[in-house]
Amino acid sequence: MKSAKGLSSRRSCSGPSEPPHEGFITAVEVKHYAYCPRIVWLTHVLHLNEPITEAMRLGAELHDESFITPLLRRLRAREVLRGVELESPRLRVRGKVDYVVVTGHGEYVPVEVKWSDPAGDRRARRDHRLQLATYALLMEETTGRPVKQAAIYYARAGLTVLVSLTEDDKEEAKRAIRRIHEMVETGEEPEVRVPRSKCLNCGFRRYCSPG
Repeated sequence: MKSAKGLSSRRSCSGPSEPPHEGFITAVEVKHYAYCPRIVWLTHVLHLNEPITEAMRLGAELHDESFITPLLRRLRAREVLRGVELESPRLRVRGKVDYVVVTGHGEYVPVEVKWSDPAGDRRARRDHRLQLATYALLMEETTGRPVKQAAIYYARAGLTVLVSLTEDDKEEAKRAIRRIHEMVETGEEPEVRVPRSKCLNCGFRRYCSPG
């Protein structure tokens, strides 16, 4: 169904990853890069797949739309699109956002569902924020309208977080996109320094630290 100035709505929602497209990267890869650049090197350069964990399977099975009702009231929505596919030939980025809420004022609000936990202060995690900023860039290019806010539903915590998207967020997403393209084109392994706590919960840990 075509709706909301060119955005395409699908009945099915996106899974834990997005399919590759020649010469393009995905919004999920921007999220991975923000978490740890080595993940993108492993998936896009070495073509290794993230192991499907029990938490990922459970998150897919328990995808519950009941959270959306209070969010719609909060945003004064007039329309909801599901599984919206986005693409920017200019940025060479594509993605599929779980929901796009169209408000009564004609604003577009991307909404993602995450099974993982929010940041410790109950705010959106940085990697999730950059994924949403990437969706905002794609939506702005498609619709010609600014995207100023987004939302994340952290299913395990039962928490919906509204995110104000600034120009700084979008510029950071653009920088990440450029760096990912450079890494993919050169094949050069990135130097990575991340907290050990990130490695403990990473599905790619076995590729980085076998044994």
